[in-house]
Amino acid sequence: MKNYTLFILFISTLLISPVFGQRKTKLNTNAQGTLFAQIGMNRSLYSNTDVVLKDDYYDLTLSNTSVHDNAEGKGLSDFFQMESPQINLKLGYFFKPKWAITIGFDRYNTFFESNQTVNVSGTIAPQTNSEYSGEINEDIELNGDNFDIAQTQGINFISIGIQRNDLLTRTRKSEFAIHSLYGVQIGPLISNVDYTYDYTTMDHIRSVGGFGVAANLGIRFEFFQHIYLQLEVDGGILNQKRIDLSANGSAQGQQVHGFFSPSLHLGFNVFARPKNGCNTCPKW
Repeated sequence: MKNYTLFILFISTLLISPVFGQRKTKLNTNAQGTLFAQIGMNRSLYSNTDVVLKDDYYDLTLSNTSVHDNAEGKGLSDFFQMESPQINLKLGYFFKPKWAITIGFDRYNTFFESNQTVNVSGTIAPQTNSEYSGEINEDIELNGDNFDIAQTQGINFISIGIQRNDLLTRTRKSEFAIHSLYGVQIGPLISNVDYTYDYTTMDHIRSVGGFGVAANLGIRFEFFQHIYLQLEVDGGILNQKRIDLSANGSAQGQQVHGFFSPSLHLGFNVFARPKNGCNTCPKW
């Protein structure tokens, strides 16, 4: 966690440092031609899901499985205390007043809830599992050794989106301003999985398979037109329709989560190609 915090502080310093050397301006920060970039951290809540596990030797469904965004069982109040932080990166460009196109990277970790009881149904080939064989349809306790999917390095959501920013209020000389924002994103999911089946774990299996769709709503507190803090909530669907669970792809999984994610961001604006008519006019 310490290394992640230092990394974020270092990147934030690099992002913000050039800003102070720019000439002060009265351009609108949601005007056409404005570029913005931000880095943040998030937490997430997930809906229960049916997890499908398939291999040459088994075809199983874990029904109504509960997952969390951390393995330690920390609640949302422990925002910065997770061992595997969830990060957000976004780059945006206002192609017209108030409307921006965005490119984003969002990491959402998932871990099976420890010691939960789920129904397991399906088939397991004889003599391929130490506990089960043939047809199975029973409630079992997930203990981390019998069946487990841990996405410690995240469901990585690579997205393209559109966002609208509206100025709510600002001071006379624009030293401080508040914006509201909302938008939508869509894109592929890259999984990085630690998979445990019958007391054997396969680590760091990476695959691309699935898509995410999300909407966001937030408020931005802007300082001197260039620096901002942003509070945001995102929600949507992470559809992992194919998760590789073995290096050769013979074992695969599937799960679909609805999610809700509050986040905190630090960002900056650059007036790349100002389009305020007279180039320096404020919006009255």
